[in-house]
Amino acid sequence: MKLALIGCGSIARRSHLPAFKKLGVEIVGLASRSLSSAEAAAEECSGANVFDDWRKLLDLDVDGIDICSPNAFHVDQAVAAAEAGKHVLVEKPMACTLDEANDMLEAANDSAIVMHVAHNLRYVPTLVAARENVPRVGQIVGVRAAFGHSGPHGWAPDATWFFDKALSGGGALIDLGVHAIDFVRFVTGLEVTDVNAMAFGNESVEDAAHLTMRFETGAVCSLHASWVARPAPDFGLTIFGTDGTLHLDARTPLSFRSAEGERSEIALPDASSSPYEDFVLAASGETPKGTPATAEDGRAAVAIVSAAYEAAATGRTVEVAR
Repeated sequence: MKLALIGCGSIARRSHLPAFKKLGVEIVGLASRSLSSAEAAAEECSGANVFDDWRKLLDLDVDGIDICSPNAFHVDQAVAAAEAGKHVLVEKPMACTLDEANDMLEAANDSAIVMHVAHNLRYVPTLVAARENVPRVGQIVGVRAAFGHSGPHGWAPDATWFFDKALSGGGALIDLGVHAIDFVRFVTGLEVTDVNAMAFGNESVEDAAHLTMRFETGAVCSLHASWVARPAPDFGLTIFGTDGTLHLDARTPLSFRSAEGERSEIALPDASSSPYEDFVLAASGETPKGTPATAEDGRAAVAIVSAAYEAAATGRTVEVAR
């Protein structure tokens, strides 16, 4: 398989490029806002052509386009790639707004191409095992989720675009909260109908956000996203049900506690796929090994994030757009 990649920052060089190299994927072209970043990435991809304009990648003989650019650029790049008949893997969040996500989904459907969103936490063994074991809790009545770390300053200090709302779409909520929203949907299989939210921050984007969400079944969920979790990470998921509780966090193994109080640890799967491998398989017409985040999944997460931002700004409960 041949791919071209847009955006050569930290996530591309730390995750995407090494993963595709391991899979034997040929990276034919690279483009980035900073030509020096693309040139540096090219040193790790033998034979890759470097461009200062991402649109030139669309003329290459490639099967797909991998998008790792700042969030605000996802929509134009993904739509153009789809219209050119290229399969698309796009970093999370899928888009900054629901309208953008809708445009991307429509373009993928119109062109009949594969469009996946790189929600990599779906492949964390504890979350895969939680999804497999969630029937044990019976009817879900409540969920508590959290994801936080020390923010882009620590993870990618050169990526100042995270703090520019015009490029990022927001702060900790759209960066980390969208991860937690996706893994809650992934594990529980439930859809969110409405949201309340509060956000905190001293700059143009929020450092932390707290959401309360209602599922279609009437069950409720609290979710916290943070760029000020120190020491990191803050990562956890608890699912309360009529027959028991599933729990995991950054320091505790995945476990099930029955309604009678009996606790047992849950064995984790021996092997898992990745969003990169599953994208390659799907784009090649094969069945993914895991449960990749489709364009529909990416759009659903953005819809919840968008409702949460409106709720935080207005102080009202906001219905999630279908």
